Amino acid sequence: MTRKILYLIIMIQCFAIVNAEGILKTQGRIITDANNKEMLFKGFGLGGWLVLEGYMWNCNIEHASTTRMENSIVDLIGETKKEEFFNLYRQNYITEKEISLLSEKGFNALRVPLHYRDFSPVFGQFISKGFEILDPLIELCRQYNIYLILDMHAAPGAQNNSDFSDSELNGEAELFTDINNQLWLASTWRYIAEYYSNEPVIGGYDLLNEPARWGISDILRSIYERTIDSIRTVDDNHIVIIEGNWYGNDHTGLFPPFDDNMIYSFHHYIGGSTDTTTMYRQYRTDISVEYDVPLWVGEFGENSNYWGHNIKNFFERNDIGWSWWNFKSVERISSLFSYDITDEYQILIDYWQGGGTKPDTITAYNGLMSMANSIQFDLCSFNSGLSRALIDSSYSYKSIPFSSFSPPGLLPAVYYDIGNNNISYFDNQVEDPNKFSSDTKSWNNGWSFRNDGVDIGSSYLNNQKSYHIGWVEDGEWTSYTVTPNPPGNYKLMIEIASYVSGSQLSVIIDSDTTGPITLPNTNGWDNGWRVVKIGNVSISDTMNMKIIANIGGYNMRNIIFENLDVSSMSMDLDIHCYPNPNLSDEHDHPPFIVIDWTSDFILSTNIKVYNLAGNVLFDHNMISVQGKNSVNWYLKSLDMEPVPSGVYIVRVETSNSSEIKKITYVK
Repeated sequence: MTRKILYLIIMIQCFAIVNAEGILKTQGRIITDANNKEMLFKGFGLGGWLVLEGYMWNCNIEHASTTRMENSIVDLIGETKKEEFFNLYRQNYITEKEISLLSEKGFNALRVPLHYRDFSPVFGQFISKGFEILDPLIELCRQYNIYLILDMHAAPGAQNNSDFSDSELNGEAELFTDINNQLWLASTWRYIAEYYSNEPVIGGYDLLNEPARWGISDILRSIYERTIDSIRTVDDNHIVIIEGNWYGNDHTGLFPPFDDNMIYSFHHYIGGSTDTTTMYRQYRTDISVEYDVPLWVGEFGENSNYWGHNIKNFFERNDIGWSWWNFKSVERISSLFSYDITDEYQILIDYWQGGGTKPDTITAYNGLMSMANSIQFDLCSFNSGLSRALIDSSYSYKSIPFSSFSPPGLLPAVYYDIGNNNISYFDNQVEDPNKFSSDTKSWNNGWSFRNDGVDIGSSYLNNQKSYHIGWVEDGEWTSYTVTPNPPGNYKLMIEIASYVSGSQLSVIIDSDTTGPITLPNTNGWDNGWRVVKIGNVSISDTMNMKIIANIGGYNMRNIIFENLDVSSMSMDLDIHCYPNPNLSDEHDHPPFIVIDWTSDFILSTNIKVYNLAGNVLFDHNMISVQGKNSVNWYLKSLDMEPVPSGVYIVRVETSNSSEIKKITYVK
């Protein structure tokens, strides 16, 4: 053996020793790092990454388990293309950009649901697939100081009868009825533990996600003991984590601790966020004290920011680490990252939900690949409100801007400040205290855009998805931070729609109140949007603006600040008619004119079309943005009767300019 090789071996051994010494340990009721400093897990579960759950993809393939979803994909596109899709999906699900952002925000842990098949597809047979998937993530987490908790989410035979455990055999939890499955679980964990025995990025082994079956207390303990014994033959370093029966929360028969490096874990989804008495009783903080052992919430979430903030505060006051569920899902406001459904993927959703025909191979492949691409970091929405609710203690008493805004311009109403209920907004329903019950309640009735009590609906405006505040009740309000650029005088307007009469709102700017202002009935909740003038305001510095519903019953889309110090505006008005002439009544495209213009500023704008007798045939109010604007007139009168051939007058008017042009329509 050469001196260089010997030196290399010694260095590798020393590195292993250093790593082992840097691995997290339990000390009484706390977890400590390599510097003997207390460490509390604060992070997210990577649901849907390696273990599939149908609701995260907005599909319904019977039970939507991993096996059923994979089988359906193979049926649609074949095995080879299935692997191509999953490689791209797993690659895009979590990257350095997500890990960097987590670290920047102050999170330090990720719980990784595992499927036993990625490590041991057959009892006694072991493969490297799982390690090949995990190792790049481990390298990133090492770089950004993020711990990974490995979670056996789908165990051999299944540990409950739910789709997320991939319980394919008659929907039964056969881990508890078949000793071979129990031995299989133990050997799989031994295989994983041996590979990661000296890896300090691994924060612990969560041995079994949400076991659930009647009368298994003794069996569950024996499964845990056998699995831990198997792990300890190759790994004395890492923390082992055990969950109670009935989805993590019944620890009967699991005390006292039977390993000196153990955490008890539970999951929390049900109940109000301020009922601490029930939580103390349910999660047995007294046992943590009695047995001097740490607790950890492996899952909580699927609820509002308000709920999450209050619950995590309870956990942290009691030295309990936590993991929010979930990290990334399709169009889900309670996830940290959310991605949109593409048109191509919607075809697959329709098929899986039973509302569409089976797509051909090319269509299915394009739909899946479009979904896999849509989950990229740059295409996802980041839930900044959830992030702050979970990590920032000032969320309880301080507002911060959702997005920087400086008048003049258009401020979307849904861009209210980030903060807790009664701090940045007030809503009558801010959480779901009865989740999974018949009395479940939505904290955001529109289930769109943000995860607060504010109800937000969505629609399409000029082929772009648009959001508005809706379901407004008496006394509810939203708050905004506004910094003028430049300071000056502005006309303040609010764009609303309503199907009722008598709604009222007031606006408070700093300490000055305007209103209440009675709002018009626009004969629709998402059409006939009307710009209502609030008043003129002088803004010299950053201010707080609060919009209060004195009497609810309206939707609110935009808040407009128009610069009154601008004396004039140039306008380039242009008009086109399509098709012209209209060749036949059966033409594929009904006739319409396009009215477009450019604007130097964001201004409220009125567009009218007159006939030569001076009668108004079209009357439309909108907000001009800086640059090109357009609106279509479908050549009908106000009472929706088609207009004849002839000459028409188009007038586009703002508060400080107007322009008129003629159009000839040949029918």
